[in-house]
Order: sequence, then C-alpha cells, then structure tokens
Amino acid sequence: MRTGSIILLVWLSLFTGLARSAPPVLNWFFPSGGQQGTTVSVKIGGTFPEWPPQIWCDSKDISLNPTEKNTLSIKLDTKTTPGPKLIRFTNKDGASAIKAFWVGNIPEIEEKEPNDSHLKPQALEETPVLINGKLGAAGDSDTFAIKAKSGQVLVAKLQGNQGLESPMDAVLQILSPEGFIVAENHDRFGTDPFIAFPVPSEGIYKVRLFAFPATPDSSIRFSGGETYIYRLTITTGPYLDHTMPLAISTGKANSLNAKGWNLKNVDTKINAKVSDENKAVAITMKGVAGFISLPSTTIPTEEFTNLEKPLQIDSPKSISGVLQKPSRQEFELKFKKGAKHLIRVEARNIGSDLDPLLILKDSQGKELKRADDEDKSRDTSMEVSPTDDKPLKLFLADLHNHFGETFYYKMDVTSVVPDFELEIDSDAYVSKDAKPVEIPLKIIKKGGFTGDITVQAIGLPNGWTAENLQINSKTASPAKLTLKPSEKADPGFFKVEATCGTTKKTISRNIPSLQSTVEVFYLSKETKDKK
Repeated sequence: MRTGSIILLVWLSLFTGLARSAPPVLNWFFPSGGQQGTTVSVKIGGTFPEWPPQIWCDSKDISLNPTEKNTLSIKLDTKTTPGPKLIRFTNKDGASAIKAFWVGNIPEIEEKEPNDSHLKPQALEETPVLINGKLGAAGDSDTFAIKAKSGQVLVAKLQGNQGLESPMDAVLQILSPEGFIVAENHDRFGTDPFIAFPVPSEGIYKVRLFAFPATPDSSIRFSGGETYIYRLTITTGPYLDHTMPLAISTGKANSLNAKGWNLKNVDTKINAKVSDENKAVAITMKGVAGFISLPSTTIPTEEFTNLEKPLQIDSPKSISGVLQKPSRQEFELKFKKGAKHLIRVEARNIGSDLDPLLILKDSQGKELKRADDEDKSRDTSMEVSPTDDKPLKLFLADLHNHFGETFYYKMDVTSVVPDFELEIDSDAYVSKDAKPVEIPLKIIKKGGFTGDITVQAIGLPNGWTAENLQINSKTASPAKLTLKPSEKADPGFFKVEATCGTTKKTISRNIPSLQSTVEVFYLSKETKDKK
C-alpha cells in the first residue's frame, strides 16, 4: 500500500507539473455600461489566472484600467461614441470570449434592493434615467416607481439578451397607481421587451420586470442568476426610436427626421454625414433618451411618403417607409428584361413591429412569387429578374395585417452582381501540442461569381507563418487557412484579408448577440505549466 501511494504521488506530481495552463474566462460586466463623460467602477465575473490581465478593446475612445481584483475603472470621454465597446482579456494561453460594455448618453444609476414588490419599489426622482440592474436569483423581480402626468408617454426599454447576452427572456409591465397591470410586453427587440404607454392620468406608475430563461426548461417560476444583467431605460420625456430615412448616404450631407415619443417640443431635424462606405453611424440627440445605429450606403436614399400611388423603382435605391394603413404599399418595378435585382426588407432586425411580407405580381396582376421569413430572421428578401420589359408590381405588407407608426421598414433594392463573402466561425484560435491551426472559412458566392480568391493572414504574431490560401471554382466550402507555429511562437492578434482582382475585403466575424462585428482575431499556442 505504501509503495503504491508513493508511485501515485509521483505520477500526480508529474501530471501537475505538465498541467495545461488556462486562458482567462470573462462572463459579465456590472454595471454593463456607463454614460458619456463619466468614470465607472466595473465588477467583472469570470476566472483570471493572472491579474491584471492583458486587455483588448475595439475602441480607442475609452480607457480601461485594472484596479483591485476583478475590477476595472472605465473612463468614458464626453465624445465617446454611444454603443457597444467590445472587450476581451488575453494571456499567453488564449483569449476570453468577447463581451460588450455599452456607452449611453443619459444619466445612469444602479438598482437598489429590496425592490421586488410593487408595494416597495425603487423610487426614481428624475428621468430620463438608465438603470443597471441584475435579477440576482430565481424568483427575483425588480420594480421602479416614477411620477407621470396625463398626456405623457411613459417609455421603458430593457436590454438584456440582445447586446449583453444575458440568458433571460424578460417581461416588462406598467402598473397603474392602483397596482393594476395596464401595459405588458415580452419581445420587441428579439426577446428584449419595450413599452410606450400613453399616461391617462397623473400619478405614481410602476415599471416592473422579471424574466424566464432564454432557453426554456421545466421550471415554472421567474428565473435569475449572476448573469441576468440588464440595462433599463425609463423616461416620460423625449425618446428617440428611429429616424426617417433609415440609412445615410455616403459622401453628402443627410437630413434626418427623428421619430419617437414626447418629441413635441424638440427639434427633430438631425444632420449627419459619413464618408466611409458600410460604416454604421451612431445617432443621438442631446437630452433625449434612446440612440440608434444607422447603416451607410452608396446608393440613393428615399422616403416613401406619397401613399396614394405606387413608388416607381428603376434603379438601385434604399427606401424607408411606414405601413400606416391597413393595406399593402405598392411599388412599380421598371427593370430591363433579364436584369437581376435583390430586394431586401429590414424591419424586425431594426426594432420595428412590422413582420414584412413581399408579393410580386406581373403587369396583369398575376402573382409570381412571395417571400416571408428568411433563415432565422422574420425579415425577408426576394430576387427579381423580369422576363420582359413590362413593369412588375411589388407589394409590401405586414404578415398579420397590422399597421401603425411603429411599423417602419428599410427596403434596399440593389443590382445582383458577381460577388463573394467569407464567413469565419471564431475570434480566437489555439494551437494544440504545437500543431498547425486550421481556420475554416465558409465560402458564399453571389450573382454567379466564378473568380479566384486569395486569402492571407495579415500581421501574424512573431513565430507564426501561413501560406496564402487559393480559392477557385472547384474549392469546397469551408476552405481552410493554415497557420503554423514555431517552437517559440508568441501569442497575439492578426487579421484575415481576401483579394479578388482589385477587390480587397477584410474578413470579419458577425456577433449578432452583441450587435457587433470583429475583424481582429487572437492566436496562441497551448502551453504547459512546469511547476
């Protein structure tokens, strides 16, 4: 027995001495955001083998400084752009998951317990205000009280699952001064709720929230936990929901008209200009709650305002409109025979209540095709290729025949041309046992694309090499870009670029749950601790 024990101890010692090291694990920030021009002390949930960690952020307009263990001091300049700032921690063994820290433009506070009961809510002295909160345990609910006057619209918007990756399907309720539920919403932005409640009479109203798990389970109760983090905006003042138009033309001055609630005494004209194609622009208004991110486009933008006759379309354009009547909006397509165009409608993805349905008819009124949901989205698209030069009729409707000022949409009409995309499936890669790293790239060809693509890794860390990947018409998807480490390869960041003729693209990974994309990837080689 004693000999066996000695052998076991020696074996465990050797095993421990060669134990794999671990990359940092980042689960959450709390609070998960802050107001422009403030410095925020932020607690961090996760596991960090070393402190302070190495920190990467995609934005240069915020400053991150580690303080005590699992705490960051985040300084936000007054000109810091609102929206998500992507952050990850790294070490020699790898990178954490990317998380978002959100920058807002109105005052922020933290929730204060106890506030579970609507009889003892947390009182809000002023609005607009953004509350950083957490449903900390199963059965938890949070309630906030606000004084509202007749004629105001009480707006409450919760961000949790969308943008913070909180595993919650939240519910918002408005309670009357007498304690009755007068408004409720489950899903407006994905599974995140939103309410705009017209206040009928003056009094103290309560905003209550609770949540179910985003992935349903067998429990029948409110859900909660340390990752059930949220940002809740509450106001009875001006609130920006969207603009018209819903896109910005590059290279020229754009005049936008703000849309939302309680904007009667606010100048709703917004001037915006952007020079870079495909760059999103954050739109805010001073003293107004809510901000939006508008895409930029090189095609002309137009607002559909004259609903009495069809809007004629004979060339690419981005059209913004609102379904304000219980009928379809009609467009007349004057495309040449054989010309291929893609019609894409965005509504639910940008916060609209519209569930878009496209119906295409010929000049005689015969239905040719219709398009509803696309993949996992409730938005839609349709490719149109006329067989003659006669005009086609396109109708846009709500699938459920609903309508109103929140049923807005952006419809992009573009020519179908040969093009390609490459999709990458991760933002961090690790070499196991000093073996080469293979990066799968999903190949998406559009419009009959047949060109050859050259893919290369840019700015590799010291000690890493990669041969260019050649993709042609016979290459199976996914293609694999191979990166090879030397014995002393360093960890670090790199990018991936794809070239076809004069077209060059930087490959990015889309992270819908953070409403972001990332084009900088982390590379490391697994190490073993020698203790």
